[in-house]
Amino acid sequence: MKIRNFKLKLIFSYIFIIIISFGFVAFLLERNLEDNSFNNIKSSLINQALLVENQITAERVKKEDTGYLCPLVTSLGQKIKCRITIINKLGKVLADSEKPQGEILQMESHLYRPEVIMALAGTIGVDARYSSTLKKDMLYTALPIKENEEIIGAVRLALPLESVEKTLGEIKKAVLHGLIFAIVLAFVLGTTIAARTIRLINRIIRASRKFSKGDFSSRIIQSSNDEIGELAVTLNQMAQDIEDKIKQVKARDQKLGAIFNSMIEGVIVIDKAGQIVSVNPSIEKIFGILNKDAAGKSFLEAIRNSDIAQIVSAVLEKGKPLSNEIAFIYPVRRVFEVNATPIFDNNLISGCLAVVHDITEIRRLETIRRDFVANVSHELKTPLTSIKGFVETLLEGALDDKENNRNFLKIIQAHSERLNSLVEDLLSLSHLESKEITLNKKSFDLRLLLEEVISGVKSQLKKMNIEIRNDIPAGIGVAADKDRISQVFTNLIDNAVKFNKKNGFIRIYAQEVSGKIKVYVEDSGIGIPEKDVLRIFERFYRVDKARSRELGGTGLGLSIVKHIVELHSGSVGVESIEGFGSKFWFILPK
Repeated sequence: MKIRNFKLKLIFSYIFIIIISFGFVAFLLERNLEDNSFNNIKSSLINQALLVENQITAERVKKEDTGYLCPLVTSLGQKIKCRITIINKLGKVLADSEKPQGEILQMESHLYRPEVIMALAGTIGVDARYSSTLKKDMLYTALPIKENEEIIGAVRLALPLESVEKTLGEIKKAVLHGLIFAIVLAFVLGTTIAARTIRLINRIIRASRKFSKGDFSSRIIQSSNDEIGELAVTLNQMAQDIEDKIKQVKARDQKLGAIFNSMIEGVIVIDKAGQIVSVNPSIEKIFGILNKDAAGKSFLEAIRNSDIAQIVSAVLEKGKPLSNEIAFIYPVRRVFEVNATPIFDNNLISGCLAVVHDITEIRRLETIRRDFVANVSHELKTPLTSIKGFVETLLEGALDDKENNRNFLKIIQAHSERLNSLVEDLLSLSHLESKEITLNKKSFDLRLLLEEVISGVKSQLKKMNIEIRNDIPAGIGVAADKDRISQVFTNLIDNAVKFNKKNGFIRIYAQEVSGKIKVYVEDSGIGIPEKDVLRIFERFYRVDKARSRELGGTGLGLSIVKHIVELHSGSVGVESIEGFGSKFWFILPK
């Protein structure tokens, strides 16, 4: 079974090292002590054999005097604690310190014992073997007995090896006890050291788990100055650095997110596979989609516009910025300028950034400007052409024509007044559009103001036989610029008169709507076609151009009305059915 606990691995590693070390030491001790003990015993036996050999006379050996030799070896054997055996050169045992004299003659020949063979050969014989007689391991040492350089026998000393084995056993026991003590000590010390080490490692592990979950606020408490302590310090520093970096990245992401979400322009981020990564709220509004629904989808799957899709594909393929103007019909009728640029990562295209800028208002204003220039030119050219033509006619001799020259001058005067009226309206409209005008707001009675305006147009009403009714309730007051509101009434009533029918009517009334006053100017005139209703407040826009010029209109009256009301934080509008009259209205603060 694998040991998965680091603490156990550390403890067992200590124990394993100690066991191996003690085993090696025990092996060396056993070998050395056994060899040393054996050599010491052998040397001691040899020395003792030399002493015994000096006590034995050659004559007694030659005579095989067992009566003398047996008591001698018995006495010597007891003194030196060894077994002593006397053997003649034929291998016959003459005396043995461990055997009674009566058993000596029955002992087998020792002629072929290894140590005896070496002794009878003239050298010191040594052999260790099991003794079948004594039933134990013995160490035998034999020396030759000589007489005048003639070997007549051998003296053999034998010592049991029990003492050696006992000594080795004691040593082994001591080594074993030392090993057990060392193992216990290693376990205790290893447990203590490992516990201290594991405690710090566990702190590192717990902190690392928090780091892996994104919590870099935790710190590792360390009290050691070793490598593990240095590791803890390094991890703490790493966590601090990462936390600082994350804060910087979050702050930058928040800034970028705020910029991304607050941009008026629509922004689309596409990856290199052509799938949408993110869109900002402007794109959500333009295309009626949500970022969470669009993310991860292909461009055409999320935004069904092939023109933008082609631009994105071209940028991803060629890696060059592209810009194009695209007119949308669905979901809204607008004009957009699309700028797409590639996103590079290590010089490789990793995506595309498309910015959709709404230029509908710019194009509309450009169209209005062109129309305005054309309209002003046309409006100015008509009276100027007439004035120039009649002036040339007068200069060519018509000045002396008393019947017609006065009529020519009256026509020139009428066109001059029209030019003056047109210029005044243009200056008034320009002043209103500049937003620099200061309104002199005061509270006044709306019904009374209308009565003043009506009294100024009675002659026009009389010519057309038009009835006008002031149905604004008495006491309705508004906070506004009285002169400007008077101009609003004048322009609306002037239009109602010019485009009314003979014997028609004009009714003006008001009602309160959400804390504001809504004023209606209703007439029984020719009405406005549905296609022209939305453009009726544009400058120089006329429903019936020929009749408007014939009646002396400049085409700026309703535009002036709109700007005056909007300066008062109000709004204007019209309800009309062609052939059944019109109902213009405007709203003012109460």
